[in-house]
Amino acid sequence: MRSRRQFVKIIFGFFAILISIKYFKTVKAVESLPYHHLSDGTFRNLPGSPKREISSSHSSLNFFRFFYKGIIKREMFDQKEIPDNIPPEHVLTHEKTLEQFHENIDPISITWLGHAAFLIKLEKEFILTDPFLSKTAGPFGVGPNRYVPAAMKVTDLPKINTILISHNHYDHLDIRTLKKIKNKKNITVICPLKLSRTFTSLGYKKINELDWYDENKNNNFTITAVPAYHWSRRLGQKYNSTLWNGYTISYQSKKIYFSGDTAYGPMFSEIGERLGPFDLSIISIGAYKPRGMMQASHCTPEEAVEITSMLNSKNILGMHWGTIRLSAEDPWESPIKFKKAAQLKGYQANQVWQLSIGETKSLI
Repeated sequence: MRSRRQFVKIIFGFFAILISIKYFKTVKAVESLPYHHLSDGTFRNLPGSPKREISSSHSSLNFFRFFYKGIIKREMFDQKEIPDNIPPEHVLTHEKTLEQFHENIDPISITWLGHAAFLIKLEKEFILTDPFLSKTAGPFGVGPNRYVPAAMKVTDLPKINTILISHNHYDHLDIRTLKKIKNKKNITVICPLKLSRTFTSLGYKKINELDWYDENKNNNFTITAVPAYHWSRRLGQKYNSTLWNGYTISYQSKKIYFSGDTAYGPMFSEIGERLGPFDLSIISIGAYKPRGMMQASHCTPEEAVEITSMLNSKNILGMHWGTIRLSAEDPWESPIKFKKAAQLKGYQANQVWQLSIGETKSLI
């Protein structure tokens, strides 16, 4: 009987040791993870990220009211999905867009396709950022519709060398557009962690997932992923199961910053110190009202200027406005506030780029 008890004690002791070893290994592994990596495989923002204010009136009734207004009545935040009085200078004609683009012979240029989609020309290579060129931002055609068309159709695009994806929201990662792009096997896709499967399923072959401060070096330019204050989710996914990035692009003596979507916070000073100064910062300035809801996801135009100042950027360009209704502010107030805040910060008029959708501007 005594030997049996001793045997049981030995077995229990053995399993206790195994459990302890596994526990300490798990703790050590968690401790060794970067701050923005969580032990369950999801991600979080760096310290200093603003928090969303949850309304006490949140309920299923409010969800259905929001659904009814957004999907049936095509309204968001009691605003028309298609705003009245779109300024004629806001969008170039399709013909003018293509004419400007093809006549430009400068080595470095930026073409705004709308929202966060840009063609960045570096000599003979083209980077396409967050290519949303479809009518609707959402799954199965459900979501906000564009109120101005994309400046180019997929068939108008030049030979793309690199696609840059900041995060997986539908207005930045548009499956319909990505499916239509030709020559997928020769295009390098640069995206945040845990997004490669999406591009593999679409036929892309050269996919590079980047964590914050990882680099991708091309023969001619270097792209570095940098932190943003944001979040990720698509239909059927849990929150923050894929990462969200901003990017810097270094080409010869020029440096460009592309924010993706971001809120405001202190970490931009570190990006500026580590990777700046920048010749141009392309930064989100729209979708910021109501603040309680949007402050954790998007910065105001004034905060965007503070960010570009922290980055030590010579020229600044506001994006993520004037294309689709995502928030409550007047869609034409963003660039006005951005320019005013920039001038108060000491930027000269020629340093604040205000492009029409479809316009091409050179970085000299």
